Amino acid sequence: MLRMKMAFLVMMVALAGVANAQEVEISDDELMRYAVVMDSIDVMKENAKTTISEMVESNEDMTGARYNELSKIIDDAEKLASSEATEAEITFVKSVKDKGDEVTSEIQSTFQDLAINYLGDGGRVYKKIKAALKSDESVKARYEAIVKKMKDDDSMAKNTDGTN
Repeated sequence: MLRMKMAFLVMMVALAGVANAQEVEISDDELMRYAVVMDSIDVMKENAKTTISEMVESNEDMTGARYNELSKIIDDAEKLASSEATEAEITFVKSVKDKGDEVTSEIQSTFQDLAINYLGDGGRVYKKIKAALKSDESVKARYEAIVKKMKDDDSMAKNTDGTN
């Protein structure tokens, strides 16, 4: 019995060594492309927020507070009735919701396309990097340095072309 326990222990130590030896390698190019994907998606999300905010702010018939109140209950006819929502308010809130859904769908589609085609290997590169960023501090540090450099470069470009 002792021999079996020792054999099991030796096997586990050997397997742990193999697992460490098979650590996933991620190139700086892969990290750069991942950073570009994530930055692109962040820009799309920010643009979506701006679009929605502009829709709400430009509506002269409803305040932002009223929009927020109704947007939370737009799918509940009983609560809408008790809030005395007008047909125009309901139509507007639903149009904003539809625009949000449309933009969200576009972002998801773009994200999938970039993860699969731009990063490559059918999305495996994206998954590999995402997992490594959670578990490997050195990959995370390299990624953060790349992101910082991208932001610094973007900031410098904005300052030199006058679009600050």
